[in-house]
Amino acid sequence: MNNGMEYSDLGLSWADRMLVWAVPPLLGAVVGWFLPAIADWATGQAWVPFQGPLELITAIQGPWIVIVTAVLGLLAGMVLSHIAIKESLAVRLSDKEITLRIREAERTFAREEVSAVFLDGKQLVLLGTEGQELYREKPEAKRDAVAEAFKRHGYSWRDQDPFAEEYIRWVADSPELTPAMNALFLAREKAMENEDKEDAADLRRELSKLGITVRDDGKKQYWRQHGLRP
Repeated sequence: MNNGMEYSDLGLSWADRMLVWAVPPLLGAVVGWFLPAIADWATGQAWVPFQGPLELITAIQGPWIVIVTAVLGLLAGMVLSHIAIKESLAVRLSDKEITLRIREAERTFAREEVSAVFLDGKQLVLLGTEGQELYREKPEAKRDAVAEAFKRHGYSWRDQDPFAEEYIRWVADSPELTPAMNALFLAREKAMENEDKEDAADLRRELSKLGITVRDDGKKQYWRQHGLRP
């Protein structure tokens, strides 16, 4: 066991971050440099879309145009790099707590709050003392590295969901659920059909407040009740 002050970080490695920051801007600059030539060729091809913007690019004359488009491509690549870093999950854990950060949102769970940890497909899942789902998000680190880190800090790592056999598939107006719960499931089904991940996640949290944990299999929703310790 560690002394509680030693941390393990799970996320993009230094090398990964360098690649993320270097590759998109470089590609953007290269594409931007050749964009005037590409636009000049494409305007003569009827099947190529966006003829209007392409004609606008070709209408601008001067040797400086390639510099401008290269700089714009570089900036666009930097924006993509920033988004990629922002959208990646960073996990820091010690013997005492787990801190998870993504999209500028950070959450910390004390060790005693977490009863089990496992990977559900590619998503890291933390369970609470009543079997409720505390957190779910895709980590950047490899599966073996994630498992080894949680085991090293003394958390109850599971190779699979300890409640995998408890889930029931949701169907409209499920008699085991209240009308309010069924309404939330129906709204969540529509959110998933519209690929609104943020709304689906919010509705998952609302169901958790009512004592229901949700697990997805494609567009199918499965549920189980809280109240069991893994």
